[in-house]
Amino acid sequence: MAENSSGQDRSREDVSEPDVQPDGKRLARAFRKFREGRGREAADLYHDIVKPRETPLVAKINSGLRHDEHGRHELAIDEFLAAEALDPENVENLAHLATAYGALSRFGEADVVIDRAVRLDPMNVQVRVGEAILAFRKGLYAAAEVQLEGICKRNPSHGPAHFYRGEALNRLGRVDEALQAMERAIQLQPRNWRAYHTLGMLFDRKEDRERASEMYRHARELNPL
Repeated sequence: MAENSSGQDRSREDVSEPDVQPDGKRLARAFRKFREGRGREAADLYHDIVKPRETPLVAKINSGLRHDEHGRHELAIDEFLAAEALDPENVENLAHLATAYGALSRFGEADVVIDRAVRLDPMNVQVRVGEAILAFRKGLYAAAEVQLEGICKRNPSHGPAHFYRGEALNRLGRVDEALQAMERAIQLQPRNWRAYHTLGMLFDRKEDRERASEMYRHARELNPL
């Protein structure tokens, strides 16, 4: 009877334990998961404990980014617009909003938003990346690649800049350079399934079927839908 009660308590903790519990208890849960061999769950819980509490603005932006990552661009736009209502001059949110518009080929709206962001903070890295992504979305691959190359040199740890530079290089047929850019992208963003998928296509173009298959498998594991 005691064993059943313990099992029920453990199940309840794993599924529905509230996030507001004291950090000491949550750390104990993380260590227990680690001892049980559930390393990924332990790491996720630990990162959730140590990350700062999200403000409503940051929560909206992060929600928009998650939608955008999975191709739900209309929902992403809704979240970014809600974030804009909270802080109309947050240029990084404006850059994300512009790129979400661009993903749906709503370039008129995208241009208005990115121009606003540039006027507010012309040196902001995310704004410059947003400009380059819009150029990429418009099919201006050479122009986008030049912009992104400069951004990557000045900001070598900016994962999205390397990713979109790799995509532009791929479109331009510069396969070896695209491979280098995408490999750097996954170093910086190891859960970017789209980078793995593009790497698969690039290795296919190099006729390296084994590496291509490995990259496609990683992409499916990260994005099984």
